[in-house]
Amino acid sequence: MTPAPPSSTEAQPPFNPVRFWLLMGAFIALVIALSVSYSRFLQQALPKPELPVFATVKEDLEATERSGQTVRFSELKGKVVVAAYLYTQCPHGCAAVTAQLQKLNQEFATHPGIQLLSVAIQPERDSVALLKAYAEAVGARETSPWWFVTGERQKLWDFMTEQLGMTAAKLIPEDERITPDDTYEHDLRIALIDGQGRVRGYYAVFHPQPEVAKLMAERLHEHVHQLLGDEHS
Repeated sequence: MTPAPPSSTEAQPPFNPVRFWLLMGAFIALVIALSVSYSRFLQQALPKPELPVFATVKEDLEATERSGQTVRFSELKGKVVVAAYLYTQCPHGCAAVTAQLQKLNQEFATHPGIQLLSVAIQPERDSVALLKAYAEAVGARETSPWWFVTGERQKLWDFMTEQLGMTAAKLIPEDERITPDDTYEHDLRIALIDGQGRVRGYYAVFHPQPEVAKLMAERLHEHVHQLLGDEHS
């Protein structure tokens, strides 16, 4: 008599759920890795969208730098400029602004195409001597591409507002001040200016929502690189 063929249950190995999920996990990881690689490839291969133009600097600014020398904004023509207000006694978000400028200073310390600009919000107190000490405290050497400027308050304010498009600074009522030195409310954004004097972005690196602040810092860094690449390619 011919023996009966083995049943289908005897021919197939038993289902192994651990092996199945390991294979599935490896497959999913491979798909994710390929997707990330393709996304990076597209980011590098495709041209980045051109940054918008928010304002154009038409009037010059003459101020006194922490070195004691007189400097002019027009001297920075052709350079990418990262500008922000500086309030050495600020109880608000100035530390976040300075931290981003510090990072850029460290990265581009020897780059000839970039200049950082910190403008005193209260120049009658933030003197040359005080700005020099502050600059040293945040790691900005005299050779660093970072100006700390003071001068006539209204001229500094007008430049930041009328030329860079920053929100106008204003006096804080005494009963609303966090500390006795909390005198002025000012724009805590960072402005990015290209080599033609055009403002290409504003970055709220200090924000109530940490996710937004992080995103703004990342965009600032990315856009600085983009402008430097555009203008030095």
